[in-house]
Amino acid sequence: MAARCRLLGLSLAVVPLLWAPPLHAKPPSCSNATLKGTYLYSSNGVLDGKPYAESGREVYDGQGGIVLSFRGSDGAGGTERASYSVSADCIGKAVYPDGQSAVSFISPDGSRFSYTIIRAPGDRRTSLSGWEIRVAP
Repeated sequence: MAARCRLLGLSLAVVPLLWAPPLHAKPPSCSNATLKGTYLYSSNGVLDGKPYAESGREVYDGQGGIVLSFRGSDGAGGTERASYSVSADCIGKAVYPDGQSAVSFISPDGSRFSYTIIRAPGDRRTSLSGWEIRVAP
Protein backbone atom coordinates (compact mmCIF):
# COMPACT_ATOMS: atom_id res chain seq x y z
CA MET A 1 0.00 0.00 0.00
CA ALA A 2 2.82 2.44 0.87
CA ALA A 3 4.51 1.75 -2.47
CA ARG A 4 1.23 2.42 -4.26
CA CYS A 5 0.84 5.78 -2.47
CA ARG A 6 4.43 6.74 -3.35
CA LEU A 7 3.80 5.84 -7.00
CA LEU A 8 0.60 7.90 -7.05
CA GLY A 9 2.38 10.84 -5.40
CA LEU A 10 5.24 10.62 -7.88
CA SER A 11 2.89 10.50 -10.86
CA LEU A 12 0.94 13.50 -9.56
CA ALA A 13 4.21 15.43 -9.31
CA VAL A 14 5.62 14.38 -12.70
CA VAL A 15 2.54 14.46 -14.97
CA PRO A 16 2.07 18.29 -14.81
CA LEU A 17 5.67 18.70 -15.96
CA LEU A 18 4.78 16.98 -19.22
CA TRP A 19 2.53 19.93 -20.11
CA ALA A 20 4.85 22.66 -18.85
CA PRO A 21 6.34 24.89 -21.58
CA PRO A 22 10.10 24.71 -22.08
CA LEU A 23 11.95 27.16 -19.85
CA HIS A 24 13.85 28.61 -22.78
CA ALA A 25 11.12 28.59 -25.43
CA LYS A 26 11.96 30.93 -28.28
CA PRO A 27 9.25 33.58 -28.76
CA PRO A 28 7.60 33.68 -32.18
CA SER A 29 9.13 36.00 -34.74
CA CYS A 30 7.05 37.41 -37.57
CA SER A 31 7.57 39.84 -40.45
CA ASN A 32 5.69 40.97 -43.56
CA ALA A 33 6.76 37.66 -45.14
CA THR A 34 4.64 35.79 -42.55
CA LEU A 35 1.53 36.83 -44.49
CA LYS A 36 1.84 35.49 -48.00
CA GLY A 37 -0.88 33.84 -50.05
CA THR A 38 -4.65 33.91 -50.42
CA TYR A 39 -6.83 34.32 -47.33
CA LEU A 40 -10.61 34.14 -46.99
CA TYR A 41 -12.36 36.21 -44.35
CA SER A 42 -15.69 36.98 -42.78
CA SER A 43 -16.42 40.09 -40.68
CA ASN A 44 -19.41 41.11 -38.69
CA GLY A 45 -20.35 43.93 -36.40
CA VAL A 46 -21.58 47.48 -36.88
CA LEU A 47 -20.92 49.90 -39.75
CA ASP A 48 -22.30 53.44 -39.60
CA GLY A 49 -24.24 52.39 -36.49
CA LYS A 50 -26.07 49.58 -38.34
CA PRO A 51 -25.57 45.79 -38.30
CA TYR A 52 -23.15 44.77 -41.04
CA ALA A 53 -21.41 41.67 -42.37
CA GLU A 54 -18.79 41.25 -45.07
CA SER A 55 -16.86 38.42 -46.65
CA GLY A 56 -14.04 38.40 -49.10
CA ARG A 57 -10.62 37.35 -50.24
CA GLU A 58 -7.29 39.05 -49.57
CA VAL A 59 -4.07 38.17 -51.36
CA TYR A 60 -0.96 39.10 -49.35
CA ASP A 61 2.29 39.43 -51.30
CA GLY A 62 4.68 38.88 -48.37
CA GLN A 63 6.14 42.37 -48.87
CA GLY A 64 3.44 44.68 -47.49
CA GLY A 65 0.85 44.70 -50.28
CA ILE A 66 -2.73 43.36 -50.32
CA VAL A 67 -5.27 42.94 -53.12
CA LEU A 68 -8.76 42.70 -51.63
CA SER A 69 -12.05 41.53 -53.20
CA PHE A 70 -15.15 41.85 -51.01
CA ARG A 71 -18.94 41.97 -50.80
CA GLY A 72 -20.85 43.53 -47.89
CA SER A 73 -24.35 43.03 -46.56
CA ASP A 74 -25.18 46.57 -47.75
CA GLY A 75 -24.57 45.46 -51.36
CA ALA A 76 -21.25 47.25 -51.71
CA GLY A 77 -18.30 45.35 -53.08
CA GLY A 78 -15.31 45.55 -55.31
CA THR A 79 -11.57 45.13 -55.55
CA GLU A 80 -8.94 47.44 -54.08
CA ARG A 81 -5.32 47.53 -52.97
CA ALA A 82 -4.11 48.09 -49.42
CA SER A 83 -0.88 47.92 -47.43
CA TYR A 84 0.15 46.08 -44.28
CA SER A 85 3.03 45.67 -41.86
CA VAL A 86 3.80 42.89 -39.38
CA SER A 87 5.99 43.36 -36.32
CA ALA A 88 8.27 40.70 -34.80
CA ASP A 89 5.69 39.99 -32.06
CA CYS A 90 3.20 38.85 -34.76
CA ILE A 91 0.93 41.88 -34.48
CA GLY A 92 -0.02 43.40 -37.82
CA LYS A 93 -1.68 46.53 -39.10
CA ALA A 94 -3.44 47.01 -42.43
CA VAL A 95 -4.39 50.37 -43.95
CA TYR A 96 -7.05 50.56 -46.68
CA PRO A 97 -7.53 53.30 -49.32
CA ASP A 98 -10.57 54.83 -47.59
CA GLY A 99 -8.55 55.42 -44.40
CA GLN A 100 -9.88 52.41 -42.54
CA SER A 101 -7.27 50.46 -40.57
CA ALA A 102 -7.22 47.13 -38.76
CA VAL A 103 -5.00 45.49 -36.16
CA SER A 104 -4.31 41.75 -36.45
CA PHE A 105 -2.99 39.06 -34.13
CA ILE A 106 -1.24 36.56 -36.40
CA SER A 107 -0.31 32.91 -35.84
CA PRO A 108 3.50 32.55 -36.11
CA ASP A 109 3.14 30.32 -39.19
CA GLY A 110 0.86 32.87 -40.89
CA SER A 111 -1.92 30.36 -41.46
CA ARG A 112 -4.60 32.44 -39.74
CA PHE A 113 -5.21 35.63 -37.82
CA SER A 114 -7.89 37.56 -36.00
CA TYR A 115 -8.48 41.23 -36.73
CA THR A 116 -10.44 44.21 -35.49
CA ILE A 117 -11.15 47.43 -37.38
CA ILE A 118 -9.58 50.12 -35.22
CA ARG A 119 -10.31 53.15 -37.37
CA ALA A 120 -13.10 53.83 -39.80
CA PRO A 121 -13.18 56.76 -42.25
CA GLY A 122 -14.50 60.03 -40.84
CA ASP A 123 -16.80 59.76 -37.84
CA ARG A 124 -18.42 56.48 -38.90
CA ARG A 125 -19.56 54.49 -35.85
CA THR A 126 -17.90 51.19 -36.68
CA SER A 127 -17.00 48.02 -34.82
CA LEU A 128 -16.03 45.07 -37.02
CA SER A 129 -13.94 41.99 -36.34
CA GLY A 130 -13.31 38.54 -37.75
CA TRP A 131 -10.83 35.86 -38.78
CA GLU A 132 -8.80 35.24 -41.91
CA ILE A 133 -7.62 31.78 -42.93
CA ARG A 134 -4.99 31.05 -45.58
CA VAL A 135 -6.41 28.81 -48.31
CA ALA A 136 -3.57 28.94 -50.86
CA PRO A 137 0.16 29.75 -50.71
